[in-house]
Amino acid sequence: MEDLKENLIPNLHFAENDEEELAEEIGLPRRPTIPSMMQRNSQINLLEQLDQSGEQNKLNELRQRKGTVRFGRTKAVRPEEGKNAAADEPFGESLMVLELSESAPVEAIQWIVDKIRGRRVDGGMELIVRTEPLSKDSQTTIFHISATHMKLLEIADDMGFMKRTKTGIIRNFNVACLDEFLYDEHMSLEDILTPADRQIIVKHALESIKAADDEHRIPGTKIILYHGQSIIQAAQSAELITNLYSLHDKRKLKELRHRWTKPTHVQPIDEIRDYFGESVGMYFSFLGFYTYALVVPTVFGFLQLGLSEETETVPFFCVFYVVWMKVFLELWKRKSSSHAYRWGTVTMTNLDEPRVGYYGKLARDPITGKWTPQYPKWKTYVQMYCVTAPIILLCMGIAAFVTIFQFYVEAYLAELFGPDAYILYLPSVVNAIYIAVSTLAYDRLATYLTDKENHRTQSQYERHRVNKLIVLEFVNNFLCLFYIAFILQDMKMLKTQLMMQLIVLQFLQNVFENLYPYLKKKVGLKIVRMFVKSNYERLQQAHQSYDEIGLRSLDDDDPRVIQNRKEAILEEYNTYDDYLELYIQFGYVVLFSSVAPLTAFWAILNNVIEIRLDAYKLCSFFKRPFARRTKNIGAWQLAFETLAVISILTNCGILYLSPQMRELGAGFSRESYTLTFLIIEHVLLGLTWFIYKAIPDTPHWVRVALAKAEHESRQALKRENAQRSRNVLFRRFRSVYDTHSMMN
Repeated sequence: MEDLKENLIPNLHFAENDEEELAEEIGLPRRPTIPSMMQRNSQINLLEQLDQSGEQNKLNELRQRKGTVRFGRTKAVRPEEGKNAAADEPFGESLMVLELSESAPVEAIQWIVDKIRGRRVDGGMELIVRTEPLSKDSQTTIFHISATHMKLLEIADDMGFMKRTKTGIIRNFNVACLDEFLYDEHMSLEDILTPADRQIIVKHALESIKAADDEHRIPGTKIILYHGQSIIQAAQSAELITNLYSLHDKRKLKELRHRWTKPTHVQPIDEIRDYFGESVGMYFSFLGFYTYALVVPTVFGFLQLGLSEETETVPFFCVFYVVWMKVFLELWKRKSSSHAYRWGTVTMTNLDEPRVGYYGKLARDPITGKWTPQYPKWKTYVQMYCVTAPIILLCMGIAAFVTIFQFYVEAYLAELFGPDAYILYLPSVVNAIYIAVSTLAYDRLATYLTDKENHRTQSQYERHRVNKLIVLEFVNNFLCLFYIAFILQDMKMLKTQLMMQLIVLQFLQNVFENLYPYLKKKVGLKIVRMFVKSNYERLQQAHQSYDEIGLRSLDDDDPRVIQNRKEAILEEYNTYDDYLELYIQFGYVVLFSSVAPLTAFWAILNNVIEIRLDAYKLCSFFKRPFARRTKNIGAWQLAFETLAVISILTNCGILYLSPQMRELGAGFSRESYTLTFLIIEHVLLGLTWFIYKAIPDTPHWVRVALAKAEHESRQALKRENAQRSRNVLFRRFRSVYDTHSMMN
């Protein structure tokens, strides 16, 4: 019965302290003041009736009527004013930089720019475009794209952004009641959207520019378009648009770096999310949560190290690590759900839109009837099972050969120099270096193979790419340890190899991932100027044609121009490599750490350093990554849970081979002894299932908040329908009454 109540959240009568718990988690007032749908409609009607001449005065009157609203530096612009109003606005923050190919025809560039600046009724997005002035080092045409604050809010409404209100509830953003989303008296209109929100909105706006019925190709090119296709994505796939990125906001980035890189400060997760987006914020939250969770096995590891001389502690720690990792993963689900609610992504779903790079023959979609690229599924399966799978198996065979060859080399060196010589560590060090180098190769191989499979959506693409990385890295990093543990059955060698791979691999990864971006920033611009040929003369003629269509240019000394020339050559950041590094480290901690008690300590030491190094490198040596909305860590959650299941098998295997357990089972037959451990294994699997059921994925206060938002939406809809019914009845019966009166 209790489970049934939990599932029927909207119908529950919540406890009296639910509002206090919700307000405590969100940190906002609890006074319910959400306006009715009728009030929202009245605001919309009033805005539509405003004359352009007296617009500002009437808006001020509306603000006084609904409450004081500080619009900051933003000028209120009606959406229907279109391209001319946006063009007259001063060019504010450069939200996106668009770089064209060297061979891009002028006709195609002008057509794309007109689409970006054009009115929405004509298929444009009413964004503001400025061209970057030419210099003697210019190789291509570069445009800076921005938008007014009102335009950003309008698109945010269309996208269904979830935002916080005065009552602390997270609900769909609505421009009809802007004042409800100004929950702080010091907020201005531009504070509603975070820097990451603005980046997401502009990117969405660019990708929303679709080809019309009569637009079959980009003018001046052979790039074919189908009805409803994203023009920007088509230009990217054909490499007409060679680069699309954002510039850093130096002021906000400096403030964030000042707080983030200090070792004594807690990570400002919400500020990280506001600037870099939910994907990056979720990663660093996971890294911090995982690092805190490592404190428990670190303490027990030192305890195990102190007791190992007196008693055998492997059985206890085998069970401990199984329980710890499952509790950690379940508690992280709760924390990610809390983030997703506060960040407005808890109800987010993946749109079934074709990704950039997806190709196929044009055919009518059976659902929408529109012309879309269609790629046969059987070709994807053929590529996966007949090409990808053999290559993966070949890589696994190479890793196995390197692993076995390492032990032959160690045996040969032991014969030459003796079993205690330091040179015996050399094969382990070389193997760790090989693993670090092959990790980079595997990353590119996984990307290449996934591209060839031609998955339709971005979520499918990312899932299959992560799966390949998981398989390749699991074999590459852990096959050696499995061989030592279960073939050689040498626990002393297992401990040495585990610690060697963990320490050497983490050291090499930290050096490479920080040194390479640093060198690229310091010497990259000089190398570009030395070896890249300038196209100044050819581009000069094209820029003259831009003046004819009224396209303005930024000033030569504009700081955004100088900033772009420095940031264009920076390395691009993504969370794949960082998640992969944590995945490998997590495997070292949980798979064999019952025989190496200090693995958790070295992991936590590495993570404490890496958090600050990653913060510094992300704020200093990388381009600003595209903000990506997410509600969890995606496919990596399954990857970590898979490691947790495998660790049950490895820990039971180590327990099975431990000398103490063999002494206890001396009176058992071999079959009975093996059966006993099969039972222990299934008991541990049952224990993980119990933990999974005992710890809900979503905290109670999040379920309460979602239920309240759903309840308020239903009540508002009821009020709107009731008012509409009263209006219909009033008009109908009044007209009937007036007709009878006239006849009498």
